[in-house]
Amino acid sequence: MDFLHQLEGAAFGLADGVICALGMLIGVAAATSNPSSVIVVGIVGGVADAFGNSIGFYISQSTERGVQRHEERKGKAVRVHSRSEVLLNGVMSFVATVFIFALLVLPFVVVPIATAMYVSFVLGIFLLFVFGAYVARISQENWIKLGVEYALLGMVGAFLSWFVGLQLKM
Repeated sequence: MDFLHQLEGAAFGLADGVICALGMLIGVAAATSNPSSVIVVGIVGGVADAFGNSIGFYISQSTERGVQRHEERKGKAVRVHSRSEVLLNGVMSFVATVFIFALLVLPFVVVPIATAMYVSFVLGIFLLFVFGAYVARISQENWIKLGVEYALLGMVGAFLSWFVGLQLKM
């Protein structure tokens, strides 16, 4: 199994983790202004999202493997995911998502909630930009364009969640 195929699960966990974490953390912070609530939602939501990601990614890659094996039996030249690759990517998706949630929850533990919202937001958007730039580099695309695209997607999710949180303010 080559290195890039090992990164599929981690990449999915990272991207989904940042977008979900920003949404949950910023939305709950806007709704409650309570760092304890944000931390609890970050931990519980992080584990739930990580488990959902890992199972979803495992099922998706298992299904894709089945299609690949079917194509291979029909005589088509196709790369087939190995069973170990499918399992490893499911695990890596879980680990990456938990790591991202922990990283984005940390500011709510150490700084005031308003500052934590900004720190988590900036850190999450920066991670998405770097990830987009990396993907562009390996696919030989414009790194700035793809980095900005990934960052904008994260911003939209964070702003939507912030707006919903404000509407639900307790």
